[in-house]
Amino acid sequence: MKMSTVFAGMLIGASVGHAQAQDNGDDFVGYWKTAQGEGIVQLQRCPLYKNAPPTALCGVIVWDAEVKNPRRSTSLDCNRKVFEASKFDGGVWREGWAFDTRKRKFYSAKLRLKGGNLHVRAYVGSEINGETEIFTRVAEVPPGCADRKPESISVNGAGR
Repeated sequence: MKMSTVFAGMLIGASVGHAQAQDNGDDFVGYWKTAQGEGIVQLQRCPLYKNAPPTALCGVIVWDAEVKNPRRSTSLDCNRKVFEASKFDGGVWREGWAFDTRKRKFYSAKLRLKGGNLHVRAYVGSEINGETEIFTRVAEVPPGCADRKPESISVNGAGR
């Protein structure tokens, strides 16, 4: 009887530990390469409002494949904020937006981790009306964007 109580306690502890591991918004923090390989986005915690604690998740382009193209030197997306999500719940960053650099449009967005990849669901109205782009984690960022100054972008994603 005592052994089964200990075993049950271990199972409950392991289940809670597993749930907590999947429920960590900081697992999203890092560098992510786009599906097309055209850019790398750095996800990190950020404040939603000026002088607020960093409770949201924001994504900024830290590498652009066109960084060495002289014809694109003034319109690169380096240091552009492309994601923001304000609520982490059930393994998903919600109440967010994403900026599509190809279409130059803003969308509602949710971010999930699946199989070690970042799945960004961008949509208008309902998730069913959206598309998912899959990003892969990378350890290093090629040089280039660090030389460009970050642009000023408001909290709600308006900018440029």
